[in-house]
Amino acid sequence: MIIKDKIKGFIFNLKLGFEFAKRDLQERYAGTNFGHLWLLISPLITIFIYTVIFSDFMKMKMNIVNSEYAYSIYLIPGLISWNFFSTVVLRLTGSVLDKSYLLKKVNIPMYVYYISIVLSESVIYITGMVLGVVFLLLVHHHIGISFLILPFLMFLVALFAFGLGVVFSLFTPFFKDFREIINIILQLWFWLTPIIYVKELIYSKYPYLVDYNPLYFFIEPMQTLFLYDKVLWSDIKAAFLIALVTLLAASFLYKKLISEIKDII
Repeated sequence: MIIKDKIKGFIFNLKLGFEFAKRDLQERYAGTNFGHLWLLISPLITIFIYTVIFSDFMKMKMNIVNSEYAYSIYLIPGLISWNFFSTVVLRLTGSVLDKSYLLKKVNIPMYVYYISIVLSESVIYITGMVLGVVFLLLVHHHIGISFLILPFLMFLVALFAFGLGVVFSLFTPFFKDFREIINIILQLWFWLTPIIYVKELIYSKYPYLVDYNPLYFFIEPMQTLFLYDKVLWSDIKAAFLIALVTLLAASFLYKKLISEIKDII
């Protein structure tokens, strides 16, 4: 009976997380002229800017796909995944402090707010990636059955972002400057990850920036999928293990610290 009640409680909280995510999306674009069209406009503008700025330079450096759109094809999955990852991590990092007034007054577990953030950002993530696939169709780039694994790759990115963001959020109440530090780290992390450049540009001189960069193991399989329409289990095994370990660490720390956090916020 106790287990059954816990399952019912979790399902209720999960539904609550969906409702909060829905409200988050509604409030985000409330009062704007384009409304939810920004879900389409934002990723399109981001991709366009980076493609225009770096395309000529990268065409000289990339000899991977015989296509004038090679750089755009390479850029899309990494850049869209990075935008999702960094946004989720930053929002989760500050979520405990941002929701402190609710945690004191309303008996809702903090993980409900965590879930709502990931869900609302996932809508933008999925929209951007769908646009990326549409782009491949428009430029007549081959899309095969291997693309069926794309949702799973995106799910792994979401799990990693969720776990990492939760871990960071649990330390922020004890050290208020932690959110700003994470913001700086993310900016550095972006440029240290082969997203807008190919790894060959740095690997010969700085191989550790790739080999010890956990995010690379999530981004690289997507880049390979978009470019070559193939992904091997060996390519995603590391990402799966990293996401799992991060999620377990987040769960352990949440159970250990959440009660103490509620006492100090």
